[in-house]
Amino acid sequence: MSEPARPRPGGPGRIEVRSIDHVPDEERHGRVRDQFTLWFALNANIFPVVLGGVAVSMGLTFVWAVLAVVTGTVVGLLLVGFHAVQGPRLGVPQMIQSRGQFGFFGAVFVFAASIVLDFGFLAAQLVIQADALHLLVGSVSVPAWIAILAVPVVVLTISGYDWIHRWQRWLTLVLGATFVVVFVQAVADGRALTAAAAGTRAPSFTHFFAAVGLFVIAMVSWAPYVSDYSRYLPAAVNKARTFWAVVLGCAIPTLLCASLGSYLAGIVPEDSTVAAVQEVAGDWALPVMAVSLVGSDVANSYTGMLAVAGIVSCFRDVRNSVRTRVAGSVLVIAAGTVSALLGYRSFVGNLSDFLNVLLYVFIPWSAINLVDYYFVRHGDYDVESFFSRRGRYGAFQWRGLTAYALAVLVQIPFIHQTYLTGPMVSVLGGTDISWVVGGIAGVVFSVIALRFPAGTAATYENTAENTAQNTADGPASAVERPGQA
Repeated sequence: MSEPARPRPGGPGRIEVRSIDHVPDEERHGRVRDQFTLWFALNANIFPVVLGGVAVSMGLTFVWAVLAVVTGTVVGLLLVGFHAVQGPRLGVPQMIQSRGQFGFFGAVFVFAASIVLDFGFLAAQLVIQADALHLLVGSVSVPAWIAILAVPVVVLTISGYDWIHRWQRWLTLVLGATFVVVFVQAVADGRALTAAAAGTRAPSFTHFFAAVGLFVIAMVSWAPYVSDYSRYLPAAVNKARTFWAVVLGCAIPTLLCASLGSYLAGIVPEDSTVAAVQEVAGDWALPVMAVSLVGSDVANSYTGMLAVAGIVSCFRDVRNSVRTRVAGSVLVIAAGTVSALLGYRSFVGNLSDFLNVLLYVFIPWSAINLVDYYFVRHGDYDVESFFSRRGRYGAFQWRGLTAYALAVLVQIPFIHQTYLTGPMVSVLGGTDISWVVGGIAGVVFSVIALRFPAGTAATYENTAENTAQNTADGPASAVERPGQA
């Protein structure tokens, strides 16, 4: 069987030529501290500021809003940090690794869900950025600003991995200093918290739990991405340092920015969060607020592109296709831009519903992925089989798909959404605990995996060698001699 053409090595600072392909050892580069600056700048932006304001708008006082921020952030990051370690070990995007749990074709659903996650967040962020710039230059409409902001996102997404890391390193110091200054200005503003936001009176459990859920998904939403930005690190990189670089890179700016948003909502509740930043800090902060989200926009479009390439790879080999990278990037950015243009007038309500739906989808996926990686396969994957339906993981992995389907079904009675309220919601006093119930996926998967263990790598190799016909071309072809990851 002929080998697919290998692209030229991608070095630091060069335009990336790989997409979903495995990154070989000779192309591995980067430092653990780059993970910290990447994730710091991805979270030091106006988005968590807005979410902090949303927590107060749910009826929480400032103190309880901050407690919800801390709780949700910590819970979400426990998952994200363990996903991050998978990148250097396997050298493939996070969603491609999901084929180990769901199969070559079975993972298409999580690919598609990831694309929705990516362009949905991109749309929400473009609206926030456009609002900030419209406050600064009112003669340019919000839709026009949305279209303008999409341009740098296209350029950076197409440039790829190294340029994304480089952009985030530049922004880390700028954004860190900016938000500290804005926080100091907000505290020095002199206005007291409104009666609704002052004090320490406990909110209803329903409202507090909903606010915690916002920050759980704000963090877990990075889980389908995180290995995408650590997969070029050397395979032998220190796992603990990688874990903490990602966790602290996310946690520090999220806690700072979301607390700022909660405080602003408490002193100027009549303004939008962006307008409140302008009021307490001045016009200078608005362009910085807008620029702060460019890196996160790019992360969404880049990861969305990888998911698009993952779906296309089910039908043809696009591992080394620059054309697919460019087309996938443009497709995801176009979807996000159009969604922003259509939904910018009802942003907050749409955002809350969108984030809640993501909880139902990605908590079960994360639980299955982590249980499989750490407790079932112990990191032992045949990477080549990720790219073949006749590989070790087959077209469908019924164990993962069954556990996922059961977890989603079990969540339904506990969902409290605009268009669906499950029967258990009233029993629980209106509290939506569906995302906690979704964690049952990991338990179900572990039980199924223990009862019906998958074949070992050696068993698969023997089966592949004895297969009568393994000569089909493209992504449906069998690997000749898959080695263990």
